[in-house]
Amino acid sequence: MHTEEPASFALVLSGGGARGLAHAGVLRALEHYGYVPKALVGVSMGAIVATTYTLNPQWYEALQHMDTRGFPEPPTPRSKGFRERLRSLRAYERTISTMLTGWGVGAKAQPYGMTLLRHLTLGRDLETGRVPVLTVATDLRSGERVVLSEGLAARAAYASAALAGILPPLPFEGKLLADGAYADLAPIDLARGFGVTRVVAVDPRSVDTPYEVTNGLKAFVRALEICHQQHAQARFAQADLTLVPRFPFAIDTLDFNHKRLCVAVGVRAVRAALPQLRTLLGPRGVMPDISHPKI
Repeated sequence: MHTEEPASFALVLSGGGARGLAHAGVLRALEHYGYVPKALVGVSMGAIVATTYTLNPQWYEALQHMDTRGFPEPPTPRSKGFRERLRSLRAYERTISTMLTGWGVGAKAQPYGMTLLRHLTLGRDLETGRVPVLTVATDLRSGERVVLSEGLAARAAYASAALAGILPPLPFEGKLLADGAYADLAPIDLARGFGVTRVVAVDPRSVDTPYEVTNGLKAFVRALEICHQQHAQARFAQADLTLVPRFPFAIDTLDFNHKRLCVAVGVRAVRAALPQLRTLLGPRGVMPDISHPKI
C-alpha cells in the first residue's frame, strides 16, 4: 500500500514580546500531533524560543520556567492607591531618563539577559542544533536586516530580541544589532531558503483584545507595534499557513507574568488549525507522551 510522503515544512516564529512564549506551546502541540519542523527562523522572542528548542533537550521546561525577574517590568498605570501611583510615575520617569542618558531602563539587565540566554541554549552555537535555525536582527546603523546562522546562540538570540530603548543594542562586526522585528517581523523568504515544501508562520498578536492606551508612552509603544504589524501583514501572507494565537486579554510586551497562559494559547492555536495542518502537511501520528499545559 502506497503512503504519501508527508510534506516538509519550516516554521517562522515572529516577535511579540512576552506573548511570544506562545511559540513554545505551538512547538509542543506540533510535536504532539507528529509535525516536526525541518528548520526554524526566529525573530525577537521567536528567536529565543527557536534557539532554545533546537539546542536544549529540555527546551519546554526551560522556557516555561525561565526566570525573567532580572528584566525591567513595564510601568503599570492601572495601579491603585497613592503609593502605587507614585511608584508607577517614578518608573515612567526612569524609563524616559535612561533612554535619554543611556541605552534604556534595561541596560543593567544586559549581563543578566546574556546569562539567561546562555542557560537556555546551554552555551552552544547555532549551527550545532538538532534543527537548523536562523535568527534575524536589525542593524540600527544601516537599517538593514541581518541574518545570523552561526556562532554563539545566546548572542544571536539577544541581538534579535534587543528592544530599542529597553535593552542596549549589540555591537557585532561593525554593526549595531537590535530587535529583528524592526526590519522583518516575518522573514518567510528565509524559511523557503531551506528547500522545504511548506512554510508555517506564527503571529502572536493580541488581535482579538482591545489594547488599553492610557498615556503617551503606551501610545508610542502601541504605534510602533501597529507599524510592525502593517508591514508584517504582507510578509505573513507569503506563508502557506499562519497560526494566530488568541489571547483572552491584552498582554504587554514586557509582561512576563502570564507565561503559562501564553504557552497554553499557543497549544490552542495548533488545535484550532489541525484541519488546515493535515491538509497542508498530511496526516501524522500522535505522540502519546506529551501533556498539554493548563491555564
